[in-house]
Amino acid sequence: MAADAAILWLGCTAAMAAGLWMDTLRTPSALLASQCAAPGGLLEQAWRHAALMPASSAAMLIAALMPLPGAPALGARLACALAMGLGMLVGAQWGVAAALAAGAAPFSGMAAGMALGMAAATAAAAMLAGASAAPR
Repeated sequence: MAADAAILWLGCTAAMAAGLWMDTLRTPSALLASQCAAPGGLLEQAWRHAALMPASSAAMLIAALMPLPGAPALGARLACALAMGLGMLVGAQWGVAAALAAGAAPFSGMAAGMALGMAAATAAAAMLAGASAAPR
């Protein structure tokens, strides 16, 4: 189960990074980072993320739903995609804040935060799936 989740995370992170590169061709990276750090509720953040970074959002979702070798079943991939989407949102906001506190480039913090948020969400989803599949 953990290996399947790692394969899924790796594929989704690579797709997210490629999509993020496409998003920066349309929207300056500084604007993307500043919007990820802007205050607001989770729904507002999700709306901003989808509006400003459609390629990274779509690429991650497509990668999560593709039946890659070793990937979990469709339902598990969909649940993991939703968890990774939340991880991207929270990770981006924390990543920008951490980068600013460290004096680093906000966009780098945003990208790293998104990947780490996706990793944490994937690990949590895998643990929940493993716990629900455990014999009783």
